[in-house]
Amino acid sequence: MKVILLNDVKNYGKKDEIVDVADGYAQNYLIPKKLAIIATKDDLSHLNVRKNKEEEEKRKQFEEVKKVKEKIDLIQLNFKIKVKDNKTFGSISLIQIEDRLKKEFDLDIDKRKFEKHEALNKIGLFYLKIKLNFNLIAILKVLIEGIE
Repeated sequence: MKVILLNDVKNYGKKDEIVDVADGYAQNYLIPKKLAIIATKDDLSHLNVRKNKEEEEKRKQFEEVKKVKEKIDLIQLNFKIKVKDNKTFGSISLIQIEDRLKKEFDLDIDKRKFEKHEALNKIGLFYLKIKLNFNLIAILKVLIEGIE
């Protein structure tokens, strides 16, 4: 009997898959526990419509994340830290970077999305990797200048 799984069923398949199972297993276990429904033409068409909507939604989300990535790739943040006798005092934290991105560029990037990096307590240009959804990685440029 062909059924549409409503939840993941171990050894049979994942949610929204169409699987062929024994009649007794479907009628005595899957259907009464609301783990599956019989695959009728109407149910199959509803399933296809729902899958198409989900794919379209994923495509839209991917495009939005891609735009955010492109925007981040173009940004260079400038910070200043105190320098005395070629020694720097202080450092730039991810919280400062996060606040700056939110205030100046209206980007809400969580500090946990930044990949591990060295401490930003030296003068120079740093490239920070930011992990976004869909395994996209954006590169943020941070320039640190010294002031006396």
